[in-house]
Amino acid sequence: MQIARETVEEVLAAPSSPVPDADTAGGDAGGGVAAALVKAEAELDVTVMSPEYREIIALFATSGAAMRCKEVCEHLGLGTEPRHVEGMRSKLKRLVERGILAEPSSGLFKADGRKQGW
Repeated sequence: MQIARETVEEVLAAPSSPVPDADTAGGDAGGGVAAALVKAEAELDVTVMSPEYREIIALFATSGAAMRCKEVCEHLGLGTEPRHVEGMRSKLKRLVERGILAEPSSGLFKADGRKQGW
């Protein structure tokens, strides 16, 4: 699965500009995730606003697919050794706790806006 770099950069730029159609019902994952970035910025949630987390969030926003930790590492150009995968798992779990991602089954993560009201 190839993800357009321009789209990722658009999502990463979201907090500095208003999010179009963020309140529309049934909106795409990208708009919802961008809305989560705006909300995190407003709440000064530095974890979500950090560059590493923003890249992860942008990846899920642009792909729309559910992924495992190793796949996320591959897409972000990180190593796939256990230390990288476990570090990524920790970050993804943190994003699940904040309601930005969902974990529909063990080890599988996807963008989910239900807790954010998307």
